[in-house]
Amino acid sequence: MTPIPRPPEPRRVLLVSERADFYGGGQRSLLDLATILAEAGARPVVVLSGRGPLGDALVRAGIAVRHIPLPPARPAHGMAAMRAARALASLARTEGIAILHSDAPRAALYAGLAARLAGRAHVWHLRASSGGRPLADRLLVRLSDRIIAVSLAAARRSAALRRARHVRVVPTGIRPPDVLDRRTARALLDLPQDPVVIGVVGRVEPDKGGDDALAVLAGLRDAAPGTVLAFLGAADREAPWPMTLRLRAAALGVLDGVRFAGERPEAARLLRAFDLILHPSRHEALPRVLIEAAHAAVPAVAYAVGGVPEVIEDGVTGLLAPARDIAALGGAALRLATDAGLRRDLGRAAARRAADRFSLEAMGRAVLEVHRDAAGATQGAGGAGGRARRAA
Repeated sequence: MTPIPRPPEPRRVLLVSERADFYGGGQRSLLDLATILAEAGARPVVVLSGRGPLGDALVRAGIAVRHIPLPPARPAHGMAAMRAARALASLARTEGIAILHSDAPRAALYAGLAARLAGRAHVWHLRASSGGRPLADRLLVRLSDRIIAVSLAAARRSAALRRARHVRVVPTGIRPPDVLDRRTARALLDLPQDPVVIGVVGRVEPDKGGDDALAVLAGLRDAAPGTVLAFLGAADREAPWPMTLRLRAAALGVLDGVRFAGERPEAARLLRAFDLILHPSRHEALPRVLIEAAHAAVPAVAYAVGGVPEVIEDGVTGLLAPARDIAALGGAALRLATDAGLRRDLGRAAARRAADRFSLEAMGRAVLEVHRDAAGATQGAGGAGGRARRAA
């Protein structure tokens, strides 16, 4: 791997996030980004809205953390919102920050306002391909000197983003996980050693398509007897969805083949417990789990939604099915479940592509280039947002 060159004049970066937990891949990617920027000499400071495991992990990595509450952007919170924006601007001045880098819409709003107040540059890191409101995207485009989209799907999610000329696609990069061998990983997850095991990795919630995964398992049982479907991810105890999945599995007659492994901090290291990853999500900008699986040489079957086709090259590094086409998804899963040679070939190809396209070092170099560009644009346009307003 090629190390990231240190910038001639390291620019201090303030990374602003509205969450302090590891709700999804975005928070793990923020930790990775802070680490790689620190290695490049950018001396990042991370602002979190509260305390939690993300902050603890950042501190362990030697990253400076500050806490500033970022209230919801509603009229009732108007005064608190202004105080938060001013606090961010003051921190940027005190710490000698050149770039405010946000990772979600609420964080982008506050970072964009603070950048204007402090005369700094703002980079919005767009990690979602759906859910954006047109008016909100228009505002955030104008409050951003540069926008990093994790995928083409994210960059095209709204008319405002499609029109903007200051958007750059930078795929998420990770360090290859230190994966455990199949036998050890299965033992840790309490999974049987011999049968085909299919993994569904991520939060157990409706948008992740667990119901479709159960339907796929039901279709596999005749052709691949003993196949196990394992859900590896957090399941909210207050939510009805995990129980709904258990009831559906019972109704389909496959409950004996379903496992709920729960949330594991070391989930990426356990991926070789699975013969293949099944990813029936309804929408995705650029799913981190598919990148982790590719680095681990574990092939995946997924719906071709959002940025998923930007990770999986159909028939080369994995298999894709049209969105919500359960029959096609099941057919693709059956091909992999019954063909160990195909699983091996696709997994190896996925690992080669991941090393080339989804490395943490490549992402770090690209982000530093965007930061340099944003800082230059801000200096030349008289403050945050100037260049962006013309570009939009």
